Amino acid sequence: MNSTKNSVYHQLLPGITLGVSVLFGLMILGDVNRVSLQFLHFHWIYFAIAVLLSFVNYFFRFLKRHFSLNFSGSGYLTLRQSFQLFLASFPLAVTPMKVGESFKGIWLNRASGLPVEKAVSVYLADHISDGLSVFLVLVFGTIAYPGLWYYFLLVLVLFLVAIFFMQIKPMAQHLLNLSERVPFLERMVPSLRKCVDGNPELLSFGPLVLSSLLGVCSWLADGAALVFVLIGLGYSFSWPLVGTSLLVFAFAMLMGILSAFPAGVGVFEMAMAALLTLMLGFNPEVAAAATILFRLATFWFGFVVGLLIWFFSGKGLGIQPSEGRIIES
Repeated sequence: MNSTKNSVYHQLLPGITLGVSVLFGLMILGDVNRVSLQFLHFHWIYFAIAVLLSFVNYFFRFLKRHFSLNFSGSGYLTLRQSFQLFLASFPLAVTPMKVGESFKGIWLNRASGLPVEKAVSVYLADHISDGLSVFLVLVFGTIAYPGLWYYFLLVLVLFLVAIFFMQIKPMAQHLLNLSERVPFLERMVPSLRKCVDGNPELLSFGPLVLSSLLGVCSWLADGAALVFVLIGLGYSFSWPLVGTSLLVFAFAMLMGILSAFPAGVGVFEMAMAALLTLMLGFNPEVAAAATILFRLATFWFGFVVGLLIWFFSGKGLGIQPSEGRIIES
């Protein structure tokens, strides 16, 4: 097989193409001229604030990742190496999960000596805690919609129940076996089973709660970034605006996580734009502009940062982007 075809750069191309196409598609749906006017009148200082909040998001996500790696026994990584590997993983978000996690597992193995299979399960466990964290962020949406309080209480109870059952391995395995019969969950079960088998300690009560709470802090920062993007588009700060932003962001994240697309690209943007259109007085040009600016300040900004790490520090970290080997299973 051609190694160039299997290189990490080649794996990025479909996701990049899809992401760029979606952003242009949003401009067309929102009317190119009207969306362009939104950009023209946008207060760009708030975009800078959104980027800074992205760094807050990165900080808490890094703490979560570094904690998970140390808890899994990769004690050979320095704090600097761990941070660089964390940033270097951002571009892989546009690849299929199996491919991205495989590359990250190989790079971590070279840097720390942690077995690849165990390294991959660390990243998969990270995704599980991310999903739980997004559910908890929904709770903060009661600021804008207190009538949904009982629904969010149910979400919180389900979160605690999930953590409880993860502690009982026979019960966890039984639930995984049942989940394999549900089409909606069928594709997620193999990854979850790898986590339970490869790194059960990360799914124990203490580590899972800590990871999820750090995840909540990171996603709240991204939700705040959306708030400032909307303020830059002319909205006044209010707690209902905060609640709406958190609800829209968390729902779009969930749709992205549950979709088959890498990093939810396409699904995330359409979900966010649709909800913003409904909740902000049916102004599709504002919703499209807000979605584009938010994704540029958060997701695509991190993507560029990761590529810079590949360029400047990749060799020292054992990252070989031109190498054609990836884990296929």
